Amino acid sequence: MNRRMFIKAVAGGCLLGMVTGAGKLTASPQLRPPGALPETDFLAVCARCGKCQEICPLSCISLLHLDAGLAVGTPKMNPLVSYCDLCMKCTEVCSTGALRSIPKEDVRIGVAHIDNDLCIARRDDDCQTCYRTCPQYGKAIKLERRKYPVIDPDYCTGCGMCEHVCPADPKAVHVLPREEG
Repeated sequence: MNRRMFIKAVAGGCLLGMVTGAGKLTASPQLRPPGALPETDFLAVCARCGKCQEICPLSCISLLHLDAGLAVGTPKMNPLVSYCDLCMKCTEVCSTGALRSIPKEDVRIGVAHIDNDLCIARRDDDCQTCYRTCPQYGKAIKLERRKYPVIDPDYCTGCGMCEHVCPADPKAVHVLPREEG
């Protein structure tokens, strides 16, 4: 995206926000790539250059569109498309510091939540897909009564693997941004 396109996108996003009465910085909370600053700081610092999206080997980063208001052009993660393997390449190409280089063990992109009404294991079927594929095996997702997955937010990185692999339709697992503060 060149400078002229960026300015048009930001202006269009601002106009859209005013017309729709959005009044918010973003349409809804977003999952940001690893190492992201708190949302308000992130929006102020991110150059909207798209380098993080370009370098992501698993294509889990996309850029927000005009309907995102002032967040237009900023990166977000979508676990339905892919998960984050915490390669941290996105932090290496971020020239503004919006994505900071931090140790992998400190990464907290978001936190997974399980909808027990949709969870296949909770319907007395045999499913441990999220538990078995979690990179924080036995820590971020534990099994209650050796059958039912339960998220431990202290260990969950928010990588999105559990949501990505969940076989339920609709998905029983959703990764949400962590609340700031």
